[in-house]
Amino acid sequence: MKNTEHNSFLSTVVTAVSLFGRYITRTIYIFLCFIGKGISTITKGIWNLSRRFRRWGVKQLKRFGEFIVRIIVKARAKLLLPFKEAARARAKNGGRLSFKDGFSIVGKVLFGKNGVVVTLFNIAIPVFSIFFLLSVITYSSSLNYAVKLTVNGQFLGYIESEQVFLDAQEVLQDRISIFGSDVNVKAEPSYSIEQIGYSDTLNKYQIVDLILRNSGVSLDYGYGFYINDRFYGALLDSTKVKETLDALLDEYKTNDESEKVAFVDDIRFDEPGLYLSESIIDEDWLIDLITGKRQEAMYYEVEFGDSSLYIANLLGLSVSELELMNPGFSTEDLHVGDKIKYSEEVPYLSVSITRTEVYNVQSNYSTETYNDNTIYEGSSRKMREGEYGENRVTADVTYVNGKETNRTVKQVTVVKEPVSELIAIGTRPTPAGTFKDETAAFGKLLWPANGGYISQWTQWDGGYSSHVGIDIAGINYGDPVYAGASGIVTFAGSYYGLGNYIEIYHPDLGITSGYAHNSAIYVTVGQQVSQGECIAGAGQTGRAYGVHIHLAVKVNGVNVNPRNYLDYSGHPINIF
Repeated sequence: MKNTEHNSFLSTVVTAVSLFGRYITRTIYIFLCFIGKGISTITKGIWNLSRRFRRWGVKQLKRFGEFIVRIIVKARAKLLLPFKEAARARAKNGGRLSFKDGFSIVGKVLFGKNGVVVTLFNIAIPVFSIFFLLSVITYSSSLNYAVKLTVNGQFLGYIESEQVFLDAQEVLQDRISIFGSDVNVKAEPSYSIEQIGYSDTLNKYQIVDLILRNSGVSLDYGYGFYINDRFYGALLDSTKVKETLDALLDEYKTNDESEKVAFVDDIRFDEPGLYLSESIIDEDWLIDLITGKRQEAMYYEVEFGDSSLYIANLLGLSVSELELMNPGFSTEDLHVGDKIKYSEEVPYLSVSITRTEVYNVQSNYSTETYNDNTIYEGSSRKMREGEYGENRVTADVTYVNGKETNRTVKQVTVVKEPVSELIAIGTRPTPAGTFKDETAAFGKLLWPANGGYISQWTQWDGGYSSHVGIDIAGINYGDPVYAGASGIVTFAGSYYGLGNYIEIYHPDLGITSGYAHNSAIYVTVGQQVSQGECIAGAGQTGRAYGVHIHLAVKVNGVNVNPRNYLDYSGHPINIF
């Protein structure tokens, strides 16, 4: 039973391997067919494109062939000429060729004017000349001139130019300029130009090593460590420090493929070389230094309303601490724009991160205007609200120690177009007396008519029940009705017993004024009006007895006594 199961399993495995092999084979076959077809198509295209060139090439080969054939035919004729002469001499002597004639024929064949030797020599001279010229050119181009460098009277080697030694002097100065060191290495150069063939030249680091080696000072082999070109010392082994630097950068890295993480400062290790023994530093000391913190000077710009105590609390410092860094901080007046110095603890090595960020921002809408002859001159009406657009921005954003320092926009894509605000500007000529050239007491409504008197008080002043406004009579039909204050028209139309009715909201006063029984309405809902602007013609539409203006006032939608909000001084009261 077990053998049967085992055989069945093996059979299944063999079948699977066979099917897999067939699949792989077919895949390779199809792939090769595809490649072959592509190569065939490309080759055919190249062949068709090169038709004109091929015709030209065949034509040139044909000309060259004809030229060679002519040369061979001509040479053959000249070479056969001596043999023809020999045949004639032989026939003349009865079929025998004398030794003299034979020797003459051989001489002509080899050394005659068109002989083999002469022909080969004529060909060989140009070929040899070309070969000799190429040899001379090749040899000349292989000549290499360099500056022979001698330092302190001792030959060090060859350099490409004097600048290499000047660069080496800077490196040498870095290596021996250790705080507290009195080591002085003499390096007086002399130069000469020499041909050196294929010899190698020295670089600046090799020169420094040779100078130090010949100086007689105590040396060690190490790696120079620099921050912003300032030499901190040399390490016998730089591996641990490099791993620490990589770890510092890794702390700021995320999974964002677009980010670039680097130190703000320029950090470098010199090529391994000889350094003064006293310049060798401990790697643990250096690691503690570069992973630590340092104080950095920062500045706060004073804004309107700032005080010394407020700024100190904002910066997390005491007034006395800021006073030490900014003499007069606690006693002198602060002015907008003043720079207040303070210190902040930052990493010893600042890290810069640049990421590509995608975000949406609003785009402002524009305002468009057009002339409207249905609106009176000096007035306007908002016909359409403006709508902000939306843009998708792609930008490279740079952060240093987590604070944004730069933002470079790379692409802006419009997600939603803004809708412009549409304002209608009135062009319709206004009736006479459009604006009333008077002023009202502060916080009061302007008297809404030219002349007239109060003929009816509100219900709060003893008027009849439900009469919530003041009636102004003594005016003529069609006389101007003026806005009591600047505001926005919230209603303009027929309203039950009030007839042609207008309501204006006055944001500066926090009230709404209403004007009823008008014969004509000159404004529309949404229109901005000014104090003293003509908004209607007086009339007696609705439930009205005689021409008059019914003036009402509302606060938060509730009717209140208009007498408390109307500047009616100088106007008579005639209540019947």
